[in-house]
Amino acid sequence: MKKWFSLTLVLVLALSLLAACSSKEKAKQDGDSSASPSATAGNGQEGKTGDKYAFPLAEQATLDILAFKATGSKIRDYNEYELFKKLEKDSNVHVDWTLVDESTLMEKLNLVFASGTYPDAVYGSMLGGTNLSSLAQQGILIPLNDLIDQYAPNLKKIFEEHPEYKAAVTHFDGNIYSLPKVVDAPFYQAPDTMWINKKWLDQVGLPVPTTTEELYEALKAFKGKDLNGNGKQDEIPMSFMYASHWLGGNSLANAFGIMDQGAHVYIKDNKLMYAPQQEEYKDYVTYMNGLYSEGLLDKEMFTQTAQVYFSRLQNEVPVIGVASYPINSYLTNGDEYVPLLGLKGPKGESGWKKENAGIWVGAFMITSANKNPEITMKWVDSHYAFEMSLEIQEGPVGLGLKKLADGKYEDMPAPDGMDNVEFNLSLTPGFNSPSVIPSENYTNGIFITPRDQQEMDAFKLKEPLLKYEPLNSLLVYKEEDYKKLEDYEDLNTYVKTNFAEFVINGITDEKWQKHVDQLKKLGVDQFLEIHSNYQLKK
Repeated sequence: MKKWFSLTLVLVLALSLLAACSSKEKAKQDGDSSASPSATAGNGQEGKTGDKYAFPLAEQATLDILAFKATGSKIRDYNEYELFKKLEKDSNVHVDWTLVDESTLMEKLNLVFASGTYPDAVYGSMLGGTNLSSLAQQGILIPLNDLIDQYAPNLKKIFEEHPEYKAAVTHFDGNIYSLPKVVDAPFYQAPDTMWINKKWLDQVGLPVPTTTEELYEALKAFKGKDLNGNGKQDEIPMSFMYASHWLGGNSLANAFGIMDQGAHVYIKDNKLMYAPQQEEYKDYVTYMNGLYSEGLLDKEMFTQTAQVYFSRLQNEVPVIGVASYPINSYLTNGDEYVPLLGLKGPKGESGWKKENAGIWVGAFMITSANKNPEITMKWVDSHYAFEMSLEIQEGPVGLGLKKLADGKYEDMPAPDGMDNVEFNLSLTPGFNSPSVIPSENYTNGIFITPRDQQEMDAFKLKEPLLKYEPLNSLLVYKEEDYKKLEDYEDLNTYVKTNFAEFVINGITDEKWQKHVDQLKKLGVDQFLEIHSNYQLKK
């Protein structure tokens, strides 16, 4: 069922990031576009912005900003954060925040934009696609191109150094209506990793599997044995989170010659392929049904919540033989687990699932109700100073982040009784905020957490296996094509339901033909044609 305004969010993983001011020492560096708000006003910007926009402002300005906070955040007002207290002092811009839980984002945006009374800006919605286009076409959102050029030296410099970030937020009409969120870590392109318990393999006398058949034999050997030594038969040979980018088992499909992820579309030889339409998909689900029917797959894989899955990964003793998670250290006795990557299928195929880079649109938008767009752009540009973007991730220097003598950074440990996510959300708004941590942060090792390093190490093993390209989610389509794609939303629902049906109950030639016919009826060919107009090289 369609509404005048439907929300399409880019999934993402759960990094906790926020923007803030850079240090005073950094601000004193001549020509440094990552300086604090008060300093950037004096770094040759007067000629463009005019003295009345120099920070701190001579007279305080007030902005009304609607922000979407992380569900796990206990903060009631972003002005409680030290980062925003400092930003207000440096800029003399006060923000009246309206905080809304991200879980009610669609409902709130519908109400706000249908009311005709808009906030000055929207913070952390990550809005994109047809929804962003619709608001832009209605004139609710204003173009930001000139504002960026004149009042956002930090972001302007980033766009010059990384034109791909600018392209990601540039609308089909050439305008920019939202600012980006970027965490350009390489491991975002292959976030899921499968791990197998090597200690269990040693106990049953088997090597690490290299083929799908060897995996099947290992899982059979795990079943019904008390391999964790707790006197219970609580071992689950294999488990993962169904339909999850980070925690799923979709990369097994590559062993059968296809790539199945997200929209189920991938690019092979400059042609769009719909995985559930390929004959190899039938082989893939047949294999998965064989595992499921013999009790080798978690019976709750289609219904378990993330909380249940995480509790199993961190059980008192290991209970899962093969699990999917970005890093093995998260698992109980994680050093017992080794990577299970690039399995060869019956026809010798292998590979791994590839995702898009960590670039999102919709992190910040200015509405037509805003009477001070210049001040607003200058205020949010402070978020794009490099040190501020790091503070977004870990909290302010001295509280969540430690600055080293060599100019690099380390994260500070969470206090006893708090996990890292809870600690970060007590210091920062979290993921839902505008900022950029560029690719060179990771290549130069400026700030890499222990977890980041583990994910980078895992990515290096997967990188040679990335054979196919996913749909480029950052390409901007015409609004009419976004609306056409809404007609094919039932495709994804159907495929998700039918995959579970095939895995649980099996597939016959008759079932397969009905499946292929149903894809045609749901418009898979037209769906692919629309995407092809943008995704394929001419």
